[in-house]
Amino acid sequence: MFSSKKVLERLEELDVLLVKADNTHGDPAINADLERYGENGRSNLPVNIIVPADPDQKLIIMPEFFGAEEALEALEQATK
Repeated sequence: MFSSKKVLERLEELDVLLVKADNTHGDPAINADLERYGENGRSNLPVNIIVPADPDQKLIIMPEFFGAEEALEALEQATK
């Protein structure tokens, strides 16, 4: 998960629900989600997705490698 104190504090402020899925055994529900998110350029694990509270906003698919600043920027984008 996240180790940055700033990111963790912001996640708490925004009351963000973090979900972690383990696909070790090929869970069909996880595979279906990967297919759905694959349309946005990511079809393998790990994948970090920020789902804005506003359902009209697009999902934010994070790059494979990102830092605290990118995470904070994405969180701010999701709150607009």
